[in-house]
Amino acid sequence: MLRRKQLHQSSSTKFKEPETYIQPLGEQVKDEREITLEEEVLATGENVIEALPSIKPGEPKRKKRKRNSQGEIVKKWVDSDDEKAPEFEVITPDWAGTFDEEKSEDSDEEILKAHSHNSIVPSLTLPSMTLEFKRVTDANKEEPSKASIKCLEFHPKATALLIGGPDQTVRLFAIDGSKNRKIHSIFLERFPVFNAHFNRSGSEIIMGSKYKRFYIYDMEGNSGITFRPEVKGLEVSAMSKFVVSPDGRFIAFLGNFGFIHLFSQTSKELIDSLKMNESVISVSFSQDGKFMYSFGGAGEVYIWDMDVRECIHHFTDEGCLGGTCVSVSPDNNYVICGSRSGIVNIYNRESVMTSRHPKPLKLIKNLTTCCSGATFNSTSEILALRSKDIEKAIRLVHFPTMTVFPNFPDQFDKDLRLLLCMDFSPSSGYLALGNNKGRCLLYRLQHYTKY
Repeated sequence: MLRRKQLHQSSSTKFKEPETYIQPLGEQVKDEREITLEEEVLATGENVIEALPSIKPGEPKRKKRKRNSQGEIVKKWVDSDDEKAPEFEVITPDWAGTFDEEKSEDSDEEILKAHSHNSIVPSLTLPSMTLEFKRVTDANKEEPSKASIKCLEFHPKATALLIGGPDQTVRLFAIDGSKNRKIHSIFLERFPVFNAHFNRSGSEIIMGSKYKRFYIYDMEGNSGITFRPEVKGLEVSAMSKFVVSPDGRFIAFLGNFGFIHLFSQTSKELIDSLKMNESVISVSFSQDGKFMYSFGGAGEVYIWDMDVRECIHHFTDEGCLGGTCVSVSPDNNYVICGSRSGIVNIYNRESVMTSRHPKPLKLIKNLTTCCSGATFNSTSEILALRSKDIEKAIRLVHFPTMTVFPNFPDQFDKDLRLLLCMDFSPSSGYLALGNNKGRCLLYRLQHYTKY
């Protein structure tokens, strides 16, 4: 029995396998370089306490970085991409720091002079296939409207934009595409602003509403806000629809029963009243102010000589089922007629001056609902058409090809909503769109280098 135990012990000792290290699953074998790097960055179990920085009570925590003898930061490792990556250079733009909060209460005259721009500079031919544009910061982002935007207009001589609406406030913004700071705001108690325009020189703002009176705000003088009372016997239910002549002579208010009431831009007194044989829907002046075009609800367009204030010709808009808007190009070559069906007719001005039934040069059928507005840019190269009945209903037409830009608006732009007003800047550098949510969307037209 003892002999068997000894043999068993000797055999187990003789055939015992040597111990080997088994590497756990997922563990990586580290070389000396990785071990050294790990000790420097994360510390090891032996020196982790010594590697912790000593922080006194109340002292802010600061991250220490290893530096060499010259004071330069020593990187723990170098990637191959770092050699090609240039260091960023801090550049201070020219306009940075020019806005002084202490001087923000300066007069509107000084502010407008500070934001003046150069005169219109003609550009090269605008491409007809695609329109290069960029969505920039909303014009009224600093102070959005509390209601829908009913009217907007760029200042004729300064980089400023006027915005008004039913919230009884007219706001002025300095447009630069990035900050768009608010310059001034005008509050009119119990007077929702349905329409507002600058006068010819840009020194005054004429504001209309649903009442039979209007207000004038003097931006450069000491008059402030002036109230123009109701004119007795005037055939008008509201003074919310009016147009300012470019030559600085008239303010044309649209009245009842086809009446167009002409007020003086200087004295604000009633000069004359012109009458159509049908209701007047829209009015537009030629660029020189010598002619006025009035569009009736039955599709008749009247042409008025403003020197003698008489109708010299009228024509019928072909296929019109109800006129909505009329517009004349700044170069005085085209006349635009929009209708309730959404079809827009483009006429040659010479043909409408001689014929009672002229043929349109082109029919624009891209709007499926009523055409609410038509606006040319300053160079007569772009015609903007909009409809307030459905969302994103805006089209830009190229001239002289009279084709619609296919890439505007962006189909993924969900901020357009219902467009109630629009305008181009004096040199066509910007396009402003006002919607029913109180936002003024601003687009930079990159083909035009000036404001």
